[in-house]
Amino acid sequence: MSEQETIQQLAGRVTPSLVSARHVNGSSFIHLPVVYPSGSFVTVCLSSAIGGIRVSDAGFAYREIESFGAGRSFGRHAKSVAEMFDVEAGRRAIFADVPRHDVERAIFDISAASRLVVERVMDRINEDGDVSVSDALRERLDKIFPANVSFEDKIDGASSTEWDVTAIAKVGGGVAVFQAVSKYPVSVYKASTAFHDLAALEKPPALVAVVASKKDLGSSLPLLSQAARVIEIDQADEVYKRAAS
Repeated sequence: MSEQETIQQLAGRVTPSLVSARHVNGSSFIHLPVVYPSGSFVTVCLSSAIGGIRVSDAGFAYREIESFGAGRSFGRHAKSVAEMFDVEAGRRAIFADVPRHDVERAIFDISAASRLVVERVMDRINEDGDVSVSDALRERLDKIFPANVSFEDKIDGASSTEWDVTAIAKVGGGVAVFQAVSKYPVSVYKASTAFHDLAALEKPPALVAVVASKKDLGSSLPLLSQAARVIEIDQADEVYKRAAS
C-alpha cells in the first residue's frame, strides 16, 4: 500500500479479488471468499426460477463429499443443515427460490449451509478414521512404553494453545507426543498445525504422527512430515522407539 492510498482505496482495490463471478448459459456462478475443508472455494449459482431467482450451491458440497467416498452421507446431513438455514436440500444440492430483493441474503445462507454440510460429513469421516488408528496406537504404546504413557492428553504449544493429542510418552528423560492421523485432509491439517506449534517450543517434544498407511496420504504426506516423524501403525517396536527419542 502506498503512503497516499487510504483505507477506503485499499478496500476498494482488494474487494474484487475476494469475490468473482462467471456467467454460463443464463446462470451466474459467484465464487466467495469462503472455503471448504479441502481448501476449494464455496461457489453459489444464480438461475431463473418461477417468480424469482434460484440460489443454489450447484452441487459443489455434494461433489466435495463424494470425492472422499462419502456421497451417501450428503442427504442426511444436508437435510438437517437446510432446516437450520430455512433453505431446501435436494438429492445433490442445497438451494432456495427467492424474490430478487432476497438474493443477497440467500447467497449468504446457501454458502454457509453448503460449507457446514461438508464440515459435518468430514468431521464424521475424520473422527471414524482417527478412532481406528487411535485404538490400534493405544495397544502399541501400552506394549512399547508400559507405565510411561498417558492417553487422550493435552499439551500447550508455543502459542499457548492447548492441543489434544492421542498420547504422551516419557522416554529416556524426554517427552514424545504421538498423534493418530487418518488419511483425510481435515485430520492431516489439524495434526500439522499442532505439530508446528509444538515444534516452536523452546524445548520441543519428539513429535510422531502415526498413520495406517503413508501411501494412502498421497500428497498430504510431505505436509505432515514437515514438523513430525511419520510412521505406520504396524511398524516394528524399534521404529516407535527411534521416533520417540
